[in-house]
Amino acid sequence: MTTTYCSKSWTDINIDFESRTLRHCCKAQGHSFPEQLTEQFISLGDVVKERRQQSLNNVAHSDCNSCWNDYSKGNSAYRDWANRWDDVFIKNHKTILNDDDKFIHYIEIKPDSTCDLACIYCSASSSSKIAQEEGVVIEDATNEDDYTIFKSWLKNYILRKDIIAEQIVIIFLGGEPTASERFYDLVDYIEDIAKLTDKKIRLEICTNANSKKFLMDKVITRMDTSKLAWGIGVSNEAFGEDAEGIRHGLDWQRFGENFKRYIQHPKTELIVLSPTINIFNLKSFHLYITWVYEQFRLYAPEKEFTWYGNFISWPDEMDISHLPKEYIKYIELAEQAILKEAINSKHMYKENFVTFIDTMKQRLAAAYNPSYKQVAQEFLERKQVVKKTDKLIKLMDNLDL
Repeated sequence: MTTTYCSKSWTDINIDFESRTLRHCCKAQGHSFPEQLTEQFISLGDVVKERRQQSLNNVAHSDCNSCWNDYSKGNSAYRDWANRWDDVFIKNHKTILNDDDKFIHYIEIKPDSTCDLACIYCSASSSSKIAQEEGVVIEDATNEDDYTIFKSWLKNYILRKDIIAEQIVIIFLGGEPTASERFYDLVDYIEDIAKLTDKKIRLEICTNANSKKFLMDKVITRMDTSKLAWGIGVSNEAFGEDAEGIRHGLDWQRFGENFKRYIQHPKTELIVLSPTINIFNLKSFHLYITWVYEQFRLYAPEKEFTWYGNFISWPDEMDISHLPKEYIKYIELAEQAILKEAINSKHMYKENFVTFIDTMKQRLAAAYNPSYKQVAQEFLERKQVVKKTDKLIKLMDNLDL
């Protein structure tokens, strides 16, 4: 790593109303709202201005320790594929980058942690189901004034004439965002703002696609009446029983039915497949990839989609960096599946997924632990106690070479 800048410092807003924290990049350190949230804090706060300036001076800001720590272990990092800028861009724009927020175009909103899944790599702060399992009381610091200020900032920002973006993407996170009533209120508000501008705006949800029919019908009905384009980010990384184990509470059949409804919907502009690579999904990842392409081929052959992957770095037990190098054969199976299935598909930005596969190879075995199987088994046994099941241990089959 010879530079420390990353486009995320300029392009992203990640706002969590339940914990009253703000990030510029989902992987960055979160910062607490001031007692009274201000529009200045959201996009031009002192912390992010300092981070932008330091990164231009090649200083590794502490906000980004998630990536710096990965690099220090010899791993690939989120920045490797998330950063969209290069040295030429920085050189041509450096004079306006210090105190400027007009590059923002990716706005992530987490209303709350309401969720129907208890994924084995998730935490109580991001899933109400896990909080219930673990008996953890999550303080809900939601403040109505925060929503008022944010709505004002959002409207003022969208209506500005100097924004540098072909499209503004507003993505809802969770928990499961479609289970939050705040989601529907904010969608209505954004729809009203959109009537005042000719800017291209896309609403996006990061969903586990596990919603029961009544909730799925509610989401689809809202999409039916929307005037905007939608993006559907599908958070999953494994196939069949493996997916049900990793994403505890998932019903694979229901997931498949919901997936088909999302990709077929006429308002869906783009589908983003968001796998989170870990030791238990590596073996069946190629099966999931093949399944995804098959769904598009059968049900939505003209619909555009892309892949935007990530890695488990916490809990540490699930990080593929601890696996031996021999597991590269499963990454190669995934790579072969992509090369084969991407032909004659609407897979967009293929080069990004190729880069991600390369970073998987780089991360694999970077911190090899000879006891990885024992560590993994003990991890699953602890999870089984909390989740009151004896089925998770079956995931150990994925660690048989």
